[in-house]
Amino acid sequence: MVMTFIIFAVFTLTMLTAAIKDASTMTIPNWVSLLLLGAFAVCFPFVWQGMPNFGEHMGSGLGMFVLGFAMFAFGWLGGGDAKLMAATSFWWTFDDLLMYVAYTTLAGGALAFFILAGRKFIPVRVMTAPWMHTMFKDQKKMPYGLALAFGALATLPQSDIFRYAAGLG
Repeated sequence: MVMTFIIFAVFTLTMLTAAIKDASTMTIPNWVSLLLLGAFAVCFPFVWQGMPNFGEHMGSGLGMFVLGFAMFAFGWLGGGDAKLMAATSFWWTFDDLLMYVAYTTLAGGALAFFILAGRKFIPVRVMTAPWMHTMFKDQKKMPYGLALAFGALATLPQSDIFRYAAGLG
């Protein structure tokens, strides 16, 4: 039960930090992704399920690292978003990864709609906070860390690693 709390607390606080930083500054600091990856490395031995499971986690993380790198190279994703996506994906098995991608995609679509609507309908004079001006008036950027955080937090309670830590796996 203690490991479940630790995983939940560290993972949740790290993802919320990434979301807040991305929404307010349009950047995700490297230490956030490194902390998430380090937390996985520390927690995983306590929920060890064998080499095949370990291989799935490595495959998910490394696969999303390659995909994120390609998306960054094409300008489809920011560097911080790509690193966060990869670091988060080490926590998932392949089934968890499919959930994560689905939740993140849905959240990303909703976020894009919200930002585009805000850019069209929110007058500049009501954007008094710097983060509002950055989010709604920068025509080239979107804080996709918000969608990544939503997808990760929606996936975590159903994930293999979390269920096993809770004694449900």
